[in-house]
Amino acid sequence: MAVMKPKGKSKVTRKKTSTAKSSAVDKNFMAALLALEEMAKGQIISAKDPFKTGMRILGEIKKVTLRLENEIEDDSRSMTEAYDSGPGVVGMGIGVL
Repeated sequence: MAVMKPKGKSKVTRKKTSTAKSSAVDKNFMAALLALEEMAKGQIISAKDPFKTGMRILGEIKKVTLRLENEIEDDSRSMTEAYDSGPGVVGMGIGVL
């Protein structure tokens, strides 16, 4: 039995991603995070009560991360799945009915 090799190239084309554009966003984002870190350090060092100031800054950062996390979860939730939207209330996507 002979093994036949396919002739020609595959007809599947892959989308080329632009790494230059995506890496520029990443670099800008990382620069903004570094700037935030430097601002926080500056405020903590110059504060009368560094611990209290540091904890307030951390609290605000945690609030931002929780809002981002909730937004990511909401965006990733499919319209066809049921989900719990609070105590005693269950939401349901259109496709479930």
